[in-house]
Amino acid sequence: MNSISKLLLSVALPVAAVTAYAPASSAQVVVYPTASYVASYEPIYYNGYAHYYYNNHWYYRDHGYWRGYNTEPGVLWGRRGEWAGRRHGWR
Repeated sequence: MNSISKLLLSVALPVAAVTAYAPASSAQVVVYPTASYVASYEPIYYNGYAHYYYNNHWYYRDHGYWRGYNTEPGVLWGRRGEWAGRRHGWR
């Protein structure tokens, strides 16, 4: 076998296998609250973290990273109505 065939098999075959295995819809884009949004709205505290309702999801900071929920906790679901009027007046 010549070197071009070996190279093709050693590179193209693994790439094709990975591409065939990976599902096409596995990418998910998550947009977290911006700094200006966090500065403008008063948070709701739950489990010791400040929570922000942003783009129909609840987010909180945990050790420097934004976290969210796959399913909305009942406590936060009940507080959605309060969120509309919690904007700071200076914004």
